[in-house]
Amino acid sequence: MLAEDGVTILRQLRGRTADGVYYRGFEEFHPGDLGYDDMLPVARENPVEPDYPPENPIDPETMAMILHDAGLDRPSEDR
Repeated sequence: MLAEDGVTILRQLRGRTADGVYYRGFEEFHPGDLGYDDMLPVARENPVEPDYPPENPIDPETMAMILHDAGLDRPSEDR
């Protein structure tokens, strides 16, 4: 995928380690990196979709109530 900057190519990585831990991430390629020129045409066809704000933003009062009820609104040493 072509990143929002229009230059960086992101290749998605996912899998499982030998000890069974699943992972997901991205490998970045920049101009001059090995394979960059070969990947660029495909990346241009698959740009990263912009991150739009949510239609219904989180209400701060509701979030505060949820965090309070879950006990997550106190400093970590109090838990």
